[in-house]
Amino acid sequence: MNPETVRIQNIIEDFFDHNLCFRPDVWNSDNLKVAKESSRPVNKYRNTLDFTICKNNYIKNEIKYYFGKNLKDSLYSVITIFEGKGHHLRRMLRFMDTRYPYIKTVLDIPKEELMLKYTNYLIDAGIKVKRINKKTNSMHVTAVVSLMSIFYDYIYDVFDLTPEYEKDIWDGKKLPIELNYTNTGTKKIKFTKVNQVHKELVKKYLYTRIVELKNLSFSIGIRYVREITLFVNFLNNNYPKLQLKDIDRKHLVSYLQYIKNKKILNKKTREKIMATNVYVSSNLTIVRKFLTDLKIFNWKDAPIEHIEALFLPNDNPRRTKSQSYDNPKYIPDYIWDQVVENIHLIGDRYIPIILIMEGTGFRGTDVLGLKINCLEKDNKGDYWLVGDQRKVNYKDHKVPISVELAKVVIAQQEICKQKSTSENNPDNYLFVSYRGPRKGKPQTTATLSTVLNNFAKKVNIRDVNGEIYRFKNHAFRHRYGVTLINNGMSIVHVQRLMAHASPEMTLAYAKIHDQTLKDAYFKAKSKGGVRFDIEGALIKSNIDEQALENDLELEWVRHNYDSIRMDHGMCIKSTKMKCDYAEKVIEPPCIANNCRSFHVDSSFGDYYKSQIAALEKDIKIYEKNGHVRSLEFANKKIESYRKVLNEITEHENVSGIPKERREYVGEERVKSGQ
Repeated sequence: MNPETVRIQNIIEDFFDHNLCFRPDVWNSDNLKVAKESSRPVNKYRNTLDFTICKNNYIKNEIKYYFGKNLKDSLYSVITIFEGKGHHLRRMLRFMDTRYPYIKTVLDIPKEELMLKYTNYLIDAGIKVKRINKKTNSMHVTAVVSLMSIFYDYIYDVFDLTPEYEKDIWDGKKLPIELNYTNTGTKKIKFTKVNQVHKELVKKYLYTRIVELKNLSFSIGIRYVREITLFVNFLNNNYPKLQLKDIDRKHLVSYLQYIKNKKILNKKTREKIMATNVYVSSNLTIVRKFLTDLKIFNWKDAPIEHIEALFLPNDNPRRTKSQSYDNPKYIPDYIWDQVVENIHLIGDRYIPIILIMEGTGFRGTDVLGLKINCLEKDNKGDYWLVGDQRKVNYKDHKVPISVELAKVVIAQQEICKQKSTSENNPDNYLFVSYRGPRKGKPQTTATLSTVLNNFAKKVNIRDVNGEIYRFKNHAFRHRYGVTLINNGMSIVHVQRLMAHASPEMTLAYAKIHDQTLKDAYFKAKSKGGVRFDIEGALIKSNIDEQALENDLELEWVRHNYDSIRMDHGMCIKSTKMKCDYAEKVIEPPCIANNCRSFHVDSSFGDYYKSQIAALEKDIKIYEKNGHVRSLEFANKKIESYRKVLNEITEHENVSGIPKERREYVGEERVKSGQ
């Protein structure tokens, strides 16, 4: 027996010695300590696993080790094993018993051979081996097939000692790098499709960039391999005797023609389409970077020809900016208000995540990647949130947060400290999964997005068009940036606070701010409104007419809309004029003094209603306590407020719909459940 096989058997025996419940060849769920972790009892008709079907003790113990280790590490639950995989396990055991009765380890069989024979075995037994995903219309293997594949990969990952960089499939978890576990993307890079001539070069290049220089993330490395493979395979297929160092312009021209005529998959329709400019540009950018780096590294395979002679400026098709680049989707106030009102229905696990995203501008992946010690308090008593910004490779980025948000973080820290152990949270994540397949890893952005959109449907959060609002995690970051700009923070400070690599993204928020003011202005303009005439009577008015009467440029009014708007109305006063009522004691002086620069429309209705309600309570107190002077002031004030409220209600005319018609439409919407 070879030393490698002995080593594997010794590790398995040691596991059984320390976990005696997994040594028997027949398992009963009631006898397993981990059964207590199940949310419910196992079905009494499926609470037994019989491994005696397989007479090969070596293979039988490897399979027992696989299931036992996953149960012990909480990667599988007892329910999953006994009620789910147990049915498929019997087929797997029978196959191994009949086809491989004498092997010492499953690793003695090449995986391709094993899977081919097992698939044919299932087909002969009338077992379905493939299924169609109705959403994507793509083909996948069934659970009975995938169990064998997952088992093999697990044993290979645990027991294979081959250095990772020598393999044709790299497991990111085995490389000395930091992985982003907040996304659900694969954590493996496959070189299996690279031709043999160039495979070692491509592996060397990726290892240098990802592991040694650490200037390429693992996830982007997956994309690099795909695009570089396309290039080197084209050269190998069309110019088999050509060495990479000898490529010249004609080879690039030929490749360019090939890539532009390539058929690619449309992810939405799942149909083949001609390569888009974005696809071609992305591929050429990576290929050029690859060849440029070979020259920088001074490797023997580096092109002798100058890079500028290989690639011409017109080769790379112009990529148009996406609409979302200049107009990033952010969560407006009216949507956020609906979130806050119903946030208790989203689940305690996700409330702190959402609040931190909204209150810090951290990307969703960076919030989920926060560590337990992410909160700092300076000598002034102010709180700061500290975390990495992965996209721009910025470590320990700090942003100031409110006391209220700090309390949310502190509460989450306490919960995390109570539940975390060195086994279920070895990296001290603030938002971690304590059991299951993602044990010890942070929650994912995909799960968060699903939770948010299910929440929107559940509580009926709707956009301006009446449609169920669709949340995107990054929209919380954009909301943060827009809010800072709207509150007067400079572009430079917002850029630093949000760790933007360039000011372009920050400038997009400024454009949103301008558009917000513009929209608010035109909305106010369409509503009409009222103002005081020379005799102090409220008359119907238009914001444009009033501005022109006061010698104000309409463009100035639009761009300064947030400055002229007050709690109780708008001040349409020329900048050349001094306010005569600013020092008056009676509030608000605009109404008390019948100011002709005062403009108010129906959007202020809620303010006046709330003020009237508050004054009515005060009046009762004044009457009860005999405060005559206060009662007199309150009565005058409430009379003025009622007068304004009555006028703006009377003159309201939204989008040209008469008041009577609006009331009817409103009643009909209520009846129809809208």
